[in-house]
Amino acid sequence: MAEIVKMPKLSDTMTEGVVAEWHKEVGDSVESGELLAEIETDKATMEFESFQDGVLLYKGVEAGEAAPVDGVLAILGDKGEDYQALLDEANSGGGNEPKEETKATSEASEPTKDAPKESK
Repeated sequence: MAEIVKMPKLSDTMTEGVVAEWHKEVGDSVESGELLAEIETDKATMEFESFQDGVLLYKGVEAGEAAPVDGVLAILGDKGEDYQALLDEANSGGGNEPKEETKATSEASEPTKDAPKESK
């Protein structure tokens, strides 16, 4: 079954990472513990090892490009496996939920600030 490999948070201040170099190409077999890519953070360039076995089906970011923390870095699965539904799901719903929660929280706090003024 195909699985998404997300951009890891490699430092406390990291908000995105740049893929400095891929060590695997689409179609290559990947074993757990094998070097998949090198990722540049705001502080250093670090080696990123795979945590699972499979075939590299998709690269979410090309070398030299950035991806947000928890963004789709790659998809690993079985050779020839269809991963499009998994990718569509990740791109459609994953990134919007926290932003909506943050917005709802800030909107909810605004009436609280106004409420004491109205009661005076």
